[in-house]
Amino acid sequence: MINPAKVKNYNRTESELEEFLLFGINVAGHRSEIEAPKLEAFLRGARKLEVSPFEWIRLLIEEEEKTDMKRGLYTYLLHKRIAPYQDRYNSYVDVVKLSSSHSFPWKSLRDVTLEELMKVRGIGMKTARFFLSNTRKDFDEPMLDTHIMSWLRDQGYVNAPKGTPSSKKAYDYWADIFKDLARLHGKSVRELDIEIWKEYSNTN
Repeated sequence: MINPAKVKNYNRTESELEEFLLFGINVAGHRSEIEAPKLEAFLRGARKLEVSPFEWIRLLIEEEEKTDMKRGLYTYLLHKRIAPYQDRYNSYVDVVKLSSSHSFPWKSLRDVTLEELMKVRGIGMKTARFFLSNTRKDFDEPMLDTHIMSWLRDQGYVNAPKGTPSSKKAYDYWADIFKDLARLHGKSVRELDIEIWKEYSNTN
């Protein structure tokens, strides 16, 4: 099961990368300590059959096609209470296309790009960066959340939004500002992000 307190791991296997990406999708807007056990319950079938998380989803989709939606992925999401159900269904259907042993050339999640991730329904700028930041050592882009935006306002950027910027243009604007400030502090984006999280998570 994914440990929400220890998400950084640059040495995940392909199966572990698939599980972590599903975790990133599920926790968007939800509490990670609640969603992690739900995902583990969802993946019990995969572990029993000894298949990867994405292959398990493909099998559930195939079951839907055979039973005219009476069983399969959507029903399983309902049973495991992975909500919002239609949104998660759309994400799961899309996400398995990122990495497929049935396609040629086979693409690993180790090579997936930020732009490819964001083509998946339900994966936005923050979720895509969350995945890449915690799986690739050379990825140093900010994940703009309420803590970082509060910190930016405290640095004098009073027009900074309170939550994650919704548009790409606004997100890129504030991400560039944060990266410049990280460099001024002599830190990487990740280092400054962690410091801010530790300071602001107890006050927000």
